Amino acid sequence: MTTVRLFAHLRELAGTGRLEVDGETVGEVLAAVEHRLGPEFAAGLSTAAVWRNGEAARLEDRVKPDDEVAVIPPVSGGTNDAVARVAVDASALAGVIAILILIGANVADGPAFWAAALVAVLAAWVIDLAYRFEVRGRLLPQSALLVVIVLSAISTHTLGGIGLGLTVFIAVVVTMGWGVGFQNYRALETMAPGVMVALLGGSALGSLMLARTVHELEAHATSIFLLVIVVAGIAAWILDQVRTPLIDPFTGTALASVVAAAAGAFIWDEDLVGYLLVGLGMAVGLVAGRGFGSLIRTGRLSLSRPAPGALTALDGAILAAALYYPILNLAL
Repeated sequence: MTTVRLFAHLRELAGTGRLEVDGETVGEVLAAVEHRLGPEFAAGLSTAAVWRNGEAARLEDRVKPDDEVAVIPPVSGGTNDAVARVAVDASALAGVIAILILIGANVADGPAFWAAALVAVLAAWVIDLAYRFEVRGRLLPQSALLVVIVLSAISTHTLGGIGLGLTVFIAVVVTMGWGVGFQNYRALETMAPGVMVALLGGSALGSLMLARTVHELEAHATSIFLLVIVVAGIAAWILDQVRTPLIDPFTGTALASVVAAAAGAFIWDEDLVGYLLVGLGMAVGLVAGRGFGSLIRTGRLSLSRPAPGALTALDGAILAAALYYPILNLAL
């Protein structure tokens, strides 16, 4: 039998989030659920997104007994535009809160607060990604990724640059080991994105920890990083809200990154040329990270609109963070 996962009001209607039904195609499976739940389900299905094994599905797609079909209503009340607007606003607010936490930790004396804030923010990002996978009817090894985040912090704090290099080993071993220990996480479509997220999260954490401990005594590396993230984030948000033919959100993000890095170097009397190069590197990371975020959250590469999730604003920032310490060492 095929597993059907229901969300939002359809889940409440069925009294459960999971049903087992027979059918040879996605359409037959949905028809069987409609027969069981009645016309209210049919009404909700007319506006819902349907996924099979984490990918967008068509009614004629064939299903196997171990397949999962997810039915995800776009709204639980109100209009699609209103809900989309609320989701965007919630994402922006969550991103602002995360950045404020990092700014506060950066201002605090000593690297301990900075490391703790990084662990907290990255853990929240991992949890948000895992939820997006669940909505799509797929699994992400959330617990393994949280373990990677903590071990990466310990490794970098203890061994410095060598510890940052070890985060690659930690990410691969812990994530793949999780699949060995827990059968549900052995599938390639679960393990591969898990390894990617682990590598990115662990590297971002270690990179920013080293930027604070190695460079901060003589420079304002983390302060400039946060300035770039804030300015580029504001530019991207404005351009997402007000579409203009003159400049797209990606170009605006890249330009804002370079300008903010140069402004930070001027404000704190740092190497202007060096931080211009750092700004260029961060621009690449921010733009590529937004694309990566859409791919990992939806299964498709979309450059036209923000991906769903509470912390999508961090997708680009985390990729930029992973590149930040290596770029600092090359540019300064």
